[in-house]
Amino acid sequence: MGPRQIRGIVRRCDAARQRTSPSAERERALTNRYDTGDAPFFEEIAAPHAADAVALHGYWRSLAAPPALPWRRQIEMDRLAEIGCLDSVFILEPIEGGVDWRYRLLGTRIVQIYGGEVTNIPLRNHMTPDEAETAIRLSNHVRRTREPLFLKARFVSGEHSVPVETMSLPILGRDEDDVWLFGGTFFTPR
Repeated sequence: MGPRQIRGIVRRCDAARQRTSPSAERERALTNRYDTGDAPFFEEIAAPHAADAVALHGYWRSLAAPPALPWRRQIEMDRLAEIGCLDSVFILEPIEGGVDWRYRLLGTRIVQIYGGEVTNIPLRNHMTPDEAETAIRLSNHVRRTREPLFLKARFVSGEHSVPVETMSLPILGRDEDDVWLFGGTFFTPR
C-alpha cells in the first residue's frame, strides 16, 4: 500500500468523521488524536528515523532472517528493556481474521500518553470510528503483505502537539498462518 492509497483511506475516514457524531465515551479519543493539519493522519516513511525506532526494528530483524517472520514467543521483554524500547512497544492480535484488532501488550509510555489502558479491548471500542478503520486497514495490510510499515504523524492532546513515529512489524502468533503485529510508538521531542 503506497502513500496515495493511505491518503485515500484517510480521506474516506475523514469524511466519515464529519458524518459521525461521537458518543460521550469517545470524547477523550477526540481530544487525544493524531493530526497532521490538512494532511492524512499518518505519512508512510521508508524506514525508521528515531533512534529508539531504529533499535526496535533492528531487534525485530535479528529474530528471523528475511523472508521468515519471527514468532511472538521469541520477543524477550528483558531485551526490549536493554535497548530502551519496552515502554513504547505493542503487540496487536487480529480478531476474527482481521475484522478488528486488539492490543495484547501495550507499553506504559503509550498508555500514559493516551491516558488509559486499552489492552484486550477491540480498536473499534476505544478509538473514534475513522481512527479505528484506518488502524484496522493498515494492520490488515501488514498482515496480508507480511512487510513492515513505518509511519509518522503528529499526536495532539489539549495544548500538546508531539511528533510521533510508529511501526508495525509482522510476527507469527500461534501458527505460521496467524500473523500478529509487533511494533512501537515513539513520541519524539522534535
